[in-house]
Amino acid sequence: TRGGSVLTEDRNQEILRLIDQQSMTKTDVAKRYNVSKQRVQQIYKREKERHVENIRTAGDRENNDAS
Repeated sequence: TRGGSVLTEDRNQEILRLIDQQSMTKTDVAKRYNVSKQRVQQIYKREKERHVENIRTAGDRENNDAS
């Protein structure tokens, strides 16, 4: 977790889920967590990149297992 707390990681994952799955606006998420809209954007972008990287890594492992 690169020095981040479990609570922060949970919050960040929840922010990603609220925006992607619940269609909540970044403004509403910012109000819910008492942070700026810009901070929500930063968190969202970083978590989205991390999520995509995790999918790639998992895919690489599956391809290696199949060989």
